[in-house]
Amino acid sequence: MNPSQTLAPPRTQDPVRIGALNPNEIAVLSKRSGEPEFLARRRAAAWALCEKTLFPARTEELWRRTDISSLKWDQVLSGRDAHPIVGSAAELPASLKLEIGPREERSALLVQLDSNAILIERDPELKKLGVVVMPIVDAAREHPALVEKWLGRTVRTDESRFTALAAALESGGAFVHVPAGVTIERPIQILFSRGTPDLGTFPHVVIALGEGARAAVIEEYVSHGEPGVGVNVGATEVTVGAGASLHLATFQRWAGNVYHFGTERVRIARDGRFHWTYTALGGKLTKLDLEMHLDGEGSEAKFSGCYFGNGTQHFDFHTFQNHNVGHSTSDLLFKGALRDRARMVYQGLIKVHKDAQRSDAYQANRNLLLSEKARADSIPSLEIEANDVRCTHGATVGQVDEEQLFYLRSRGLPRPDAERMIIQGFFEPVLERIPAESLRTTVTAAVERKASAQA
Repeated sequence: MNPSQTLAPPRTQDPVRIGALNPNEIAVLSKRSGEPEFLARRRAAAWALCEKTLFPARTEELWRRTDISSLKWDQVLSGRDAHPIVGSAAELPASLKLEIGPREERSALLVQLDSNAILIERDPELKKLGVVVMPIVDAAREHPALVEKWLGRTVRTDESRFTALAAALESGGAFVHVPAGVTIERPIQILFSRGTPDLGTFPHVVIALGEGARAAVIEEYVSHGEPGVGVNVGATEVTVGAGASLHLATFQRWAGNVYHFGTERVRIARDGRFHWTYTALGGKLTKLDLEMHLDGEGSEAKFSGCYFGNGTQHFDFHTFQNHNVGHSTSDLLFKGALRDRARMVYQGLIKVHKDAQRSDAYQANRNLLLSEKARADSIPSLEIEANDVRCTHGATVGQVDEEQLFYLRSRGLPRPDAERMIIQGFFEPVLERIPAESLRTTVTAAVERKASAQA
């Protein structure tokens, strides 16, 4: 299908800063996007929430260690002129071509630059199988019942100022629906990038798998250092149906000028299987809520994550393993390295409800400090209301093992090379689980570049 048949054409849009927005501007944004009425109503209601909801303060427990008061929202642009649509990956800007793996590795590709999708490619058989992969506004026009069913079902607009802002200024995003019983052999790739100074981007991703469906989705956020300050406020909603299986690989590699805020949440039905590989390497400040809700017996959730900070990068992660029913399993391993004056805050919670007997949950956060001024605050916790469960949590913060360094140096390796090898081995259990070879190579190379940086 020609992309111009599904993607909205470029529209002229005067730059407006977030502080100058009002209900009329929000209505104009809906009109320019050509949204169906139910999306326009959703956007307007979300903006009304924004107007009466404050940004979180450091008096709130989950924000106590992260200060965003210096971020000048009045200077952030709410949108920009749409970029031209391209017909194939070969026509993408050179910087984005480098982020795209071989065509044979994926079944679909959606690329968004700043506030609009500029490319969508899909294998012809996906349409025959009833698989939907397209920007949310296009999906709302072509499949309104599906979008109304799944949009906002997992992440509500009224949860916080950030979820309201993400809905009110929603730009682009992706809607992925895999019908019951359908198996997609190769990953679906969604790439978000940015290049406009001082721009706020607000992508929303919705992924829904029907009963017994199987798929892998790659969700990437990347930029290459545009001037000014960038802000990304996003939401990702994932639903794994009964007996379905999903591998979601999320890779965040913004340039060092971007503030990244997100709520990413998955709900897993009976006998569903979900594996999340998460890599966070970029950005100036990253604040994320990463949640897995086990809603059906026999459901399984696995999280394999890593992060690497240098300079003055600040990461703040909150993970939630929520066992709503019994005979469910969750397993979380989050590993990170910090250099220079980088800081990481991890707050993880396993909650087992009173009727969720025979739940099995594990949570571990491991940190390597590569300089004296790097800092990691790790706060794992349990909230157990049932009495027949197996739950374990733990955290470690330490430096590179001197015995390992001595062994490698005794074999002739200089200390920097020996340290880099130890760091690579530290991350390998996570990186090897990334579902596409080209992405695994890209992520591994990015980690190695950070590991090679001097303190």
